Amino acid sequence: MTKEILLDLAERAFSKSPWHSLMAALDGISDVAFNHVPDKHNGFPWMNGSIRDIVYHVAGDKLVQLDHAYGDGMMNWENVPIDKDGSLVEQLKRSQAAQTNAICSADDLTKIVTSWGGKRMPAYDFFLMLIEHDLYHAGQIRYIRNLVE
Repeated sequence: MTKEILLDLAERAFSKSPWHSLMAALDGISDVAFNHVPDKHNGFPWMNGSIRDIVYHVAGDKLVQLDHAYGDGMMNWENVPIDKDGSLVEQLKRSQAAQTNAICSADDLTKIVTSWGGKRMPAYDFFLMLIEHDLYHAGQIRYIRNLVE
Protein backbone atom coordinates (compact mmCIF):
# COMPACT_ATOMS: atom_id res chain seq x y z
CA MET A 1 0.00 0.00 0.00
CA THR A 2 1.43 3.36 -1.01
CA LYS A 3 0.57 6.88 0.05
CA GLU A 4 -0.62 7.59 -3.47
CA ILE A 5 -3.11 4.73 -3.34
CA LEU A 6 -4.35 5.80 0.10
CA LEU A 7 -4.72 9.38 -1.06
CA ASP A 8 -6.68 8.25 -4.12
CA LEU A 9 -8.96 6.02 -2.07
CA ALA A 10 -9.49 8.76 0.52
CA GLU A 11 -10.44 11.30 -2.12
CA ARG A 12 -12.76 8.84 -3.89
CA ALA A 13 -14.53 8.00 -0.63
CA PHE A 14 -14.78 11.65 0.37
CA SER A 15 -15.59 13.46 -2.87
CA LYS A 16 -14.29 12.04 -6.13
CA SER A 17 -16.65 9.10 -6.58
CA PRO A 18 -19.88 10.42 -8.10
CA TRP A 19 -21.72 7.31 -6.91
CA HIS A 20 -20.68 6.56 -3.37
CA SER A 21 -18.70 9.47 -1.91
CA LEU A 22 -19.65 11.29 1.25
CA MET A 23 -19.86 14.65 -0.52
CA ALA A 24 -21.98 13.20 -3.34
CA ALA A 25 -24.38 11.89 -0.70
CA LEU A 26 -24.66 15.42 0.71
CA ASP A 27 -24.89 17.20 -2.66
CA GLY A 28 -28.07 19.24 -2.93
CA ILE A 29 -29.44 18.07 0.40
CA SER A 30 -32.39 20.06 1.72
CA ASP A 31 -32.41 21.60 5.18
CA VAL A 32 -35.38 19.38 5.99
CA ALA A 33 -33.45 16.21 5.19
CA PHE A 34 -30.23 17.46 6.83
CA ASN A 35 -31.99 18.19 10.12
CA HIS A 36 -34.61 15.42 10.12
CA VAL A 37 -34.64 13.48 13.39
CA PRO A 38 -36.06 9.96 13.05
CA ASP A 39 -38.70 8.72 15.48
CA LYS A 40 -36.35 6.00 16.67
CA HIS A 41 -32.55 5.88 16.82
CA ASN A 42 -30.30 3.22 18.36
CA GLY A 43 -26.91 4.84 17.73
CA PHE A 44 -24.60 6.67 20.10
CA PRO A 45 -26.51 8.25 23.00
CA TRP A 46 -25.15 11.73 22.19
CA MET A 47 -26.54 11.57 18.64
CA ASN A 48 -30.11 11.82 17.43
CA GLY A 49 -29.86 9.97 14.10
CA SER A 50 -30.02 13.07 11.91
CA ILE A 51 -27.76 13.61 8.92
CA ARG A 52 -26.53 16.72 10.74
CA ASP A 53 -25.30 14.50 13.58
CA ILE A 54 -23.75 12.02 11.14
CA VAL A 55 -21.74 14.82 9.50
CA TYR A 56 -20.69 16.10 12.93
CA HIS A 57 -19.64 12.56 13.87
CA VAL A 58 -17.60 11.98 10.69
CA ALA A 59 -15.85 15.36 10.91
CA GLY A 60 -15.12 14.95 14.60
CA ASP A 61 -14.06 11.33 14.35
CA LYS A 62 -11.38 12.12 11.77
CA LEU A 63 -9.89 14.72 14.10
CA VAL A 64 -10.13 12.61 17.25
CA GLN A 65 -8.66 9.55 15.51
CA LEU A 66 -5.83 11.55 13.94
CA ASP A 67 -5.00 13.19 17.28
CA HIS A 68 -4.73 9.80 18.96
CA ALA A 69 -2.63 8.26 16.18
CA TYR A 70 -0.39 11.25 15.37
CA GLY A 71 -0.97 13.93 18.00
CA ASP A 72 -0.89 14.06 21.76
CA GLY A 73 -4.00 11.89 22.18
CA MET A 74 -5.79 14.47 24.32
CA MET A 75 -8.69 15.16 21.95
CA ASN A 76 -11.99 13.49 22.71
CA TRP A 77 -15.68 14.09 22.09
CA GLU A 78 -15.82 16.70 24.86
CA ASN A 79 -13.15 18.92 23.26
CA VAL A 80 -13.26 18.10 19.55
CA PRO A 81 -13.00 21.41 17.65
CA ILE A 82 -16.18 20.94 15.63
CA ASP A 83 -18.99 23.45 16.10
CA LYS A 84 -22.24 21.48 15.98
CA ASP A 85 -24.12 24.68 15.14
CA GLY A 86 -21.67 25.94 12.53
CA SER A 87 -21.24 24.98 8.88
CA LEU A 88 -20.69 21.27 9.35
CA VAL A 89 -19.96 20.60 5.68
CA GLU A 90 -17.12 23.16 5.74
CA GLN A 91 -15.79 21.63 8.96
CA LEU A 92 -16.02 18.20 7.35
CA LYS A 93 -13.86 19.47 4.48
CA ARG A 94 -11.29 20.78 6.97
CA SER A 95 -11.18 17.43 8.76
CA GLN A 96 -10.64 15.75 5.38
CA ALA A 97 -7.73 18.11 4.74
CA ALA A 98 -6.26 17.05 8.10
CA GLN A 99 -6.57 13.41 7.05
CA THR A 100 -4.90 14.14 3.70
CA ASN A 101 -2.05 15.95 5.48
CA ALA A 102 -1.60 13.01 7.86
CA ILE A 103 -1.38 10.54 4.98
CA CYS A 104 1.16 12.74 3.20
CA SER A 105 3.19 13.18 6.39
CA ALA A 106 3.18 9.52 7.42
CA ASP A 107 6.79 8.38 7.19
CA ASP A 108 6.06 4.65 7.51
CA LEU A 109 2.70 3.09 6.68
CA THR A 110 3.65 -0.11 8.49
CA LYS A 111 4.31 1.77 11.75
CA ILE A 112 1.90 0.77 14.52
CA VAL A 113 -0.34 3.65 15.59
CA THR A 114 -2.96 3.84 18.33
CA SER A 115 -6.48 4.91 17.44
CA TRP A 116 -9.09 6.40 19.75
CA GLY A 117 -10.09 3.72 22.23
CA GLY A 118 -6.60 2.25 22.32
CA LYS A 119 -6.75 -0.10 19.34
CA ARG A 120 -3.29 -0.52 17.78
CA MET A 121 -2.80 -1.16 14.07
CA PRO A 122 -0.47 -0.40 11.17
CA ALA A 123 -0.88 3.14 9.82
CA TYR A 124 -2.19 1.87 6.47
CA ASP A 125 -5.01 0.00 8.29
CA PHE A 126 -5.72 3.13 10.32
CA PHE A 127 -6.12 5.21 7.17
CA LEU A 128 -8.23 2.53 5.50
CA MET A 129 -10.50 2.58 8.57
CA LEU A 130 -11.02 6.34 8.13
CA ILE A 131 -11.67 5.90 4.41
CA GLU A 132 -14.19 3.11 4.99
CA HIS A 133 -15.88 5.28 7.63
CA ASP A 134 -16.71 7.88 4.95
CA LEU A 135 -18.26 5.23 2.72
CA TYR A 136 -20.28 3.72 5.56
CA HIS A 137 -21.79 7.05 6.51
CA ALA A 138 -22.34 8.09 2.88
CA GLY A 139 -24.62 5.05 2.63
CA GLN A 140 -26.45 6.05 5.80
CA ILE A 141 -26.97 9.55 4.47
CA ARG A 142 -28.33 8.26 1.16
CA TYR A 143 -30.72 5.95 2.98
CA ILE A 144 -32.04 8.70 5.26
CA ARG A 145 -32.44 11.06 2.31
CA ASN A 146 -34.47 8.42 0.47
CA LEU A 147 -36.84 8.23 3.45
CA VAL A 148 -37.20 11.99 3.90
CA GLU A 149 -36.89 13.70 0.49
